[in-house]
Amino acid sequence: MAEPAPLHSDLSGAPAGGTATFHRTSDGIRVRIATWSGGTRGTALILPGRTEYIEKYAQVIAHLIGMGFSVACIDWRGQGLSTRINDTTELGHVKHFWEYQHDVASLLSAVADMPRPLHMFAHSMGGAIGLRALIEGLPAASASFSAPMWGLHLPALQGFFAPFILRTLRIFGQGENFAPGARGAEHVALRGYKGNPLTTDPEQYRRMQMLIEEIPDLALGPPSVGWLAAAFDEMDALFDTDLPELPILAGCGTGDTVVSYSAVVSQLERMRRATFVNVEGAKHELWMERPELRDPFWDAISRHIAKVEATL
Repeated sequence: MAEPAPLHSDLSGAPAGGTATFHRTSDGIRVRIATWSGGTRGTALILPGRTEYIEKYAQVIAHLIGMGFSVACIDWRGQGLSTRINDTTELGHVKHFWEYQHDVASLLSAVADMPRPLHMFAHSMGGAIGLRALIEGLPAASASFSAPMWGLHLPALQGFFAPFILRTLRIFGQGENFAPGARGAEHVALRGYKGNPLTTDPEQYRRMQMLIEEIPDLALGPPSVGWLAAAFDEMDALFDTDLPELPILAGCGTGDTVVSYSAVVSQLERMRRATFVNVEGAKHELWMERPELRDPFWDAISRHIAKVEATL
């Protein structure tokens, strides 16, 4: 049974009519899911990135409602108002990325009575989770990815050695410890705007800061050894499996220092019905960039979905 959950719409600016509920996954984790019904074009599933939460996506939700969709968004396990490891906001952890598929199953259950078709909108870590869900048969008509985490932006040597080091630490029982060098790191949105990896839009950045400052329970610190090791496991696995046949669009900014631009391109090259959107000058948060960068990305997504709808 779903239980009522908080939804800070007044603070976030989310559209009226949203309802948030807590759901128990099949492995006993409590996840928060919010839905906005009424759109008849289908239902948009928003899969956020690491450290993110439903309120951060208020403007994305409003845009999708404006496009005619009903909308559902989730707080993944370990972040937002979903169950946290050891009840702390300081550390993000999972043992295996497959755990997130239990959350996806709860999301699909929550939208069982909402309009079809389903359209996926996934960002960063949500892009890895979302691609795995599609591979496993999630029944979406299309998928749009913002800076999907199909590889991390790392110097060559670090990218070579980091997976080995993290997996070794995990083997020796260090999985729930902070990743090397990460202990005490602030939530990224609480750092200064200058040099931030997320957006070139200072207003969007201030909005992210405001939400964390006003609702500290939404914050999340750095990842654990286990989370990073599991992430490398999953990113490798996604390059070693058959990919879904549905139409997929993915965008990446040329200024992204979080995910690997080349990994996004390489993964798309393996897909038969894929479109790549190069967002010149954008950082990691394509849906929270300056309008001159964000709006063309949305336009590309609109054309992508219109083409899909023409074939349904």
